[in-house]
Amino acid sequence: MKLLHKLIVISTGMVCLNIGDIQAQQFSDFARIFSQSDVHGTARIQGVGGAQTALGGDLSSISGNPAGLGFYTKSEVSVSPGIVFTDNNSSYLGTTTNDFKNQFNFANGGVVINKSLGAETASGFKGGSFGISVTRMNNFQNQLNYQGSNTLEDFIDFAVDEANAQGTNAYDDPDLLPELSFLAFQTTLIDRFFEVNAPGDTTFFFDRNIYDILDPDIVAFPSTEFPTAQREFINTKGAQYQTTIAYGGNFSDKFYLGASVGITSLRFEQDRIFTEEPSESDLTRLSLVDNRLLTGTGINGTIGFIYRPINTFTMGVSYTTPTFYELEDESVITLNADFDNASLDEQVVFVPLLFNLRTPGKLSGGVAVFLEKYGFITADVEWVDYGSGKFSSNEFSFADANSEINAFESTLNFKVGAEFRYNIARFRAGYAHQGDPMNKIDGVDRSRQSITVGAGVRYKRFFADGSYVRSNFDQSTSPYPGAATALTENVTENVVLTFGMKF
Repeated sequence: MKLLHKLIVISTGMVCLNIGDIQAQQFSDFARIFSQSDVHGTARIQGVGGAQTALGGDLSSISGNPAGLGFYTKSEVSVSPGIVFTDNNSSYLGTTTNDFKNQFNFANGGVVINKSLGAETASGFKGGSFGISVTRMNNFQNQLNYQGSNTLEDFIDFAVDEANAQGTNAYDDPDLLPELSFLAFQTTLIDRFFEVNAPGDTTFFFDRNIYDILDPDIVAFPSTEFPTAQREFINTKGAQYQTTIAYGGNFSDKFYLGASVGITSLRFEQDRIFTEEPSESDLTRLSLVDNRLLTGTGINGTIGFIYRPINTFTMGVSYTTPTFYELEDESVITLNADFDNASLDEQVVFVPLLFNLRTPGKLSGGVAVFLEKYGFITADVEWVDYGSGKFSSNEFSFADANSEINAFESTLNFKVGAEFRYNIARFRAGYAHQGDPMNKIDGVDRSRQSITVGAGVRYKRFFADGSYVRSNFDQSTSPYPGAATALTENVTENVVLTFGMKF
């Protein structure tokens, strides 16, 4: 039987309109992830580590520092396809597993229309350029799995503890149980005692599985635990894209000012399949499947300037406002229990959750030194206050999630890169560091390191570039509350090609 469990709010045993502790952590993770961005843009900019605040004359300026559009003297169009390779190593309960995934994508594309003036005006204005681009700001494509033998507390133990924590109300009406213990009850993984022995008794539910070591006629929780094989497979898809319209102007070839408006789109789709196979039990296997989809759109704005005091040196500053999202969260959780002589399954379908998210703004500063005709060296620093993110809704309270977000710290992100020129050839390298807003709160360093290289050729009207970005970061995952933690080292390799034409 499939049960449509219509909950007005996603909660963990809470009756009021509030996000529970487990979901608060999930939503705070979403706020952090959606506030970050990969090394992005054209292959040229990715090849120099994403540092672009003090550079101009590249399509990436549209979504980066729009003042860079003031450097254009001709119009330009380019497109940047790419492919992402992920390779992950996960450790869980002493066992290490590996998983990988490949995905083609669209990294960047757009057009710049130059409108330079024939002569400088009295104010020094020499014209500028309009630009529109579509940029993949964040890639969610990932796949990992972990497995191990659990000799402590398994999922059923958790379900029993969670059910007992609800007290007599849930004993009298199991429909009041939180989602996971409700599913365990409906699939007969746990059951109620026939009666509560004493007024102060806090034990109302028990593991009803029959263990071979006991008399099969006795349905009771065994005195010892038996090894349980556990495994979880997590497949994540989606990305954040931004469509940006920008303008940048040139004043006396010294000051460059620009502004842009960005429309973001977000799609985060994740399928989690957790399985347990206990030993010495009439339960042969249970499968907990969590399907989740978050979608939405947002809007932000960016202003920036670049100052060139001498021909060989530029400095730039840009500020991107918070992005204001309208999001929808759809989720379905299914539990299947396979016994020796039967198979039961139950499902919780959550009512779609509509809410708003404000991600933090970003302040960037950069410098670039030009080595005449031989290339340049550039560096950026970016400040992000992750604790300023916030969820809101007219119907739901995100107090717990926002409390988690408020504990996030601000970070300084660094990017440095260089380009060497030889005739029509270009050779590039860079490095980027993105800080951990959680400050290793659970011992896991979530900062991201990226090493980049690139090359290209430049003709009078045509150019082609390629880049390779290798990023690594760590994450922690638990299959259910209170379970052991899986530690995963994520390695992402991103290859992008840019083909462009000036006109």
